[in-house]
Amino acid sequence: MRVIRILHAAALFVATRLRRRRSCKSGTGLYVANPAHTMNTASLCCLLTLLLAIPAAAAEGDGISWSIISYVWASDNKVDLKADGTPIGGDTVSFNDLIDITDTSFQIFVEGGRSDGNWSAFVDVAYLEMSDKFSAGPVLIKTDSEWWFIDAAIAYWPNGEAGGFNLFGGMRFTSLDDRFKFSVPALGVPLGTLKNDRSFTDLLLGGRYRFDFNESWALHTRADYAFGDSEGILQVEALVRYAIGKNRKYAVLIGYRYKEAEFEDGGLEEDFEFKGPIAGFNFRF
Repeated sequence: MRVIRILHAAALFVATRLRRRRSCKSGTGLYVANPAHTMNTASLCCLLTLLLAIPAAAAEGDGISWSIISYVWASDNKVDLKADGTPIGGDTVSFNDLIDITDTSFQIFVEGGRSDGNWSAFVDVAYLEMSDKFSAGPVLIKTDSEWWFIDAAIAYWPNGEAGGFNLFGGMRFTSLDDRFKFSVPALGVPLGTLKNDRSFTDLLLGGRYRFDFNESWALHTRADYAFGDSEGILQVEALVRYAIGKNRKYAVLIGYRYKEAEFEDGGLEEDFEFKGPIAGFNFRF
């Protein structure tokens, strides 16, 4: 993980210097943001509107059913970095390494819809707060990161929930905020801070299918793609569900999820690959 942190700081430093150089050459002394990201405010408003619409979509009619899943995704993360097209490097972070630097983390999925209807709405939220510190020669580097991953969508079930198949569309919001603080502890000298705050709001399209083996066992599959502010985000997953309890209202979920994402902001290009097992607990009411 520390290799990625050092490479990330280097890529951010190079990208910042190149931006300043271009600004000086233009004679404006100002850096003009990437036009692709000027839509963030408007698209975030659309995302918030969709989130507010989810309860209304779920509540239309009688017999509302809710499904809540609290889960953990034990993913290995691979990152490749470029600054203005120049490769900086990359590395793979194991789940065990990620645990060592994680301060706060949670993942939750909530979906609601009519029991006998053709429409539902869901939100999938993942939050990760990380911090670390390490030395590079006499220089101490402290890092703080706060990442949000939010999916909000409305799903259409052609044959109802019992049919197992649905198509969904909505928004995917990704926020990646990183801080790098540099100092020389032996001299008590702070060297400065690099900040890299970026957010991306994408159109999300996908589909899900549930294979019911019997009353207790089922296979849940999902595939989706998001595009817009980002350069594209692909996600696929498969989960085995084992229902327990009275009326099978509770279930244990175990499976695998794969996700790849490409982001570009101000000359800094980041290619992420997340993959690993996922486990959770589901309850319905």
